[in-house]
This record gives sequence, structure tokens and C-alpha cells, in this order.
Amino acid sequence: MSILLKTHKMLWGRSGNMCAFPGCKKILVIDETSTDDPSVIGQEAHIIAKEINGPRGDNPLSFEQRDLYDNLILLCSVDHKVIDDQVNEYSIEKLHRYKDEHENWVKGNLTVDKKKIKDDEIYATYIEKFISLTDLNNWNNWTSWILGAGEIFQKEQFESLKKIPDYIVSRIWPSRYPMLEKAFVNFKNVLNDLMRVYYKHSCERPDGYSTERFYKDYYSDACARRGIPYDVKEEQLAVQKYNFHMLLLEDLVIELTRAANYICDYVRTDIFEGFRMEEGALLITRGDLFGYETFRVEYRGDERTQRPYQGLRHFMEQRASRDFKVGEGVDEDYFT
Repeated sequence: MSILLKTHKMLWGRSGNMCAFPGCKKILVIDETSTDDPSVIGQEAHIIAKEINGPRGDNPLSFEQRDLYDNLILLCSVDHKVIDDQVNEYSIEKLHRYKDEHENWVKGNLTVDKKKIKDDEIYATYIEKFISLTDLNNWNNWTSWILGAGEIFQKEQFESLKKIPDYIVSRIWPSRYPMLEKAFVNFKNVLNDLMRVYYKHSCERPDGYSTERFYKDYYSDACARRGIPYDVKEEQLAVQKYNFHMLLLEDLVIELTRAANYICDYVRTDIFEGFRMEEGALLITRGDLFGYETFRVEYRGDERTQRPYQGLRHFMEQRASRDFKVGEGVDEDYFT
């Protein structure tokens, strides 16, 4: 288990973005400058360490509970090191007292926007569900199955992704962060088209879903079995359509990665500056039996508008201008 986004929001919000160590109260987010983003210098310290052999870690508290709000205290890096180096001086009870006293001070001395805190926690709940349904922390792993030689959509992941469009549409959005909400809608639109394209030639297999090799229906022996004349041009056309389809699917998975990174950008902007700072941007790995290459794909420049993805036809026409693509062109069969 790791620290949930909602827990991050509770800890930082109730601590006033300040170090909770007595006498410190250092602001733990440095404002952005004209050339740089904000800098997060705070650390979410475990009162009882995450591991048994860590500071104050020899405790019956379960590993799941160690990442919960009650076991965390917000500190600057200096005071975090102090409490972990001097475990006899800084006991579990003392650290809980420091945390309670600091949060009570924040409540009594700082102006707190309770509606914003509530809205942020609602967003955090939705984002955590999105993380779960997309398996965001294993994004490169599961997308590589589609972008690799196997070209397999794992069944569990496929079924999980199918739930996302309805989930996004049915949420009661607070309307506090319109660009974040539009980023979710953008992801939903890409995913809907990815699923629609995938269903066009999909077939189920024991380990998931793959694309039916429909061009084989035009081989000479297949034509003979079906009692229709063999035409080499028809076979070549079918192979071309299959290759177009496979590259379009890959480009849509790549676009879905851009859309997910777009959401992450606005989560950092609107909800929590430290979101995925350690893990970094989502990556994709594409390749075949001869080798693999990893890419970072994002919306850039004018693409970072209110509608980065404007539908399947527009995407087919514009994908060549993206930062990375594998296919090109428009096929009218997808619109009939």
C-alpha cells in the first residue's frame, strides 16, 4: 500500500503546508517563478516507520495502517531527519502530540477554506478511482503488451478500462477546477474511440483480447473454402487494412497515454503539487522481437488546449503532427 492522494490532501491541508515540528512552521511549498514550477520541500514522515526495522517501526500497527493519515506528520527535511535519528527523544506519543498541537494552531490562526478542502477531497477520491481503474502505476507494463510483438490486450485490464467512461460521466464534479475536469473528459473521449476501434476486429483468447487477422480470409485457400474467386489485389488490400488498423490501435494507445499525462499535469496544478513527482511522467515501450524502445509522449504547444483530442477523424488527420506516431492517413471504413 502507498499513501493515497486523499491522505496527501488531508495531511497538507490540515497542516497549512507547514512543518509541524514545534518552533519551525516552515512553508513547505516554494511558489513558482517566471521560469520554474513550484518546488515541494515538505516530507510526509511516518510516525511509526513503514518498515519494522525503521524508526519506531517495531510496533503492532499493520503495514496498511502505516500509510494512513493518523500515522503521518508533515515535516521539513531537517526535522524529519532529526526525529528519525533520535527515536528515543521523539517517541510515538510525542510526535502525535506535535501533530495535534500544530493542526489545532493552524485551525485557530489561519484562514481555512473549508469548501475548497471538501472539494479537493472529492477530486482526490475520483482521482484514486481513476488510478485504480487504469492501473496507472503499471501503465508502461500493461500498454507494452499492446504496443509489443504480442499485441495483446490483457483481459483484466480491458474490463477495468471499460468502466472508466461511465464513471467519469456519472461523477458529481465540484466545478472548481474546470481544466482538470476537461482533462478527464478528454481521456474518456480517447478511450471511447480506442474501444470502438478495437471492437471492430477483436477476438477473445484465454489470456485476453487480440485483433483478428482478417486478411487471412483473402488467402487463396480461404477463398477456395468459401467458394469465392481468389484475387491477389483483394488480399493485398486486406493486408493493408490490417496494418492500418494495428497502427491506428497503437496510435490510440499512445494518445491515451498523452491524455493520462494531461490529467496528471492538472492534478499537480490543482490538487497536489507532489503527485507522481517521484514516479515521473507515464512512459510507453514499443517494439518487437528485435528490440524495444521507451518513449515519453505528451500534449505540447497548441495541443494543450481545452480539447486536445477532437474525435477519431481529426486524430487520424492530425496524428502525424503529434510528438510520436506510428501510423498515418484516414480510412472511411471507421465512419460507416
